[in-house]
Amino acid sequence: MTNDRTTPPSLTPDRATTSASPCRFEAVLFDLDGTLANTFPTVVRIFNQILEKRTGRSWTLEELIPYFGPPETVILQRLFPEGDDATQMIEEFYQLCREDGAEIRPFEGIEPLVRRLRASQVRLGVYSGASTRAARIRVGQAGLLDCFEEILGGDAVERHKPDPEGLLRLLEQFQVAPTGALYVGDMIADVLAGQRAGMATVAVSWGAGARDDLARVRPDYLIDHPADLEAILHGPLSSPVETL
Repeated sequence: MTNDRTTPPSLTPDRATTSASPCRFEAVLFDLDGTLANTFPTVVRIFNQILEKRTGRSWTLEELIPYFGPPETVILQRLFPEGDDATQMIEEFYQLCREDGAEIRPFEGIEPLVRRLRASQVRLGVYSGASTRAARIRVGQAGLLDCFEEILGGDAVERHKPDPEGLLRLLEQFQVAPTGALYVGDMIADVLAGQRAGMATVAVSWGAGARDDLARVRPDYLIDHPADLEAILHGPLSSPVETL
């Protein structure tokens, strides 16, 4: 996929764009944390309940972000490479995930969007860096579990983002070619994974990724509000991967 622009389009569409128009993609795949739902405050709180006991201090989101990408099993192993209680830590993490999810909500506009897509027979999936178990818990806490045909986590692949393995696995399951699919995410690794899979990519600025950093990896679209996805999914563009 080529792009002659140095900055991807930042859409400010007419939000009255008809969502009744057919979706331009056969499949739409989403990252979870920071893309579908505002999970980071909860995730940081859960990690800190484990980390504070072992490091004696609280960690900020900014400190944890460099570790995010692979599943929590890998994150905790990297944080505590000499630890002898890895299994206990992981089970504690999942227990905390189940207990602490009351604040998790989809970002404004996400739920009606994915429900319309689901009703229109678009194939919908989640590919998250978190484990499949943790991702399913959080998608359920966001009230979106029934919207997605498949939720795939980083523990189900050998190569994590930015490798496209997980995306390609979902597309193979859905029997959709990469050129007919879109991946939406908030991190550089999401954009790179989508590009390497041959998909169209949308970077969202409402998650953990810095907008300027996302722009530098040249996603097909860089958007600031979930409603902007409507123009990409249903807008009258001449090609499924057109860059404006």
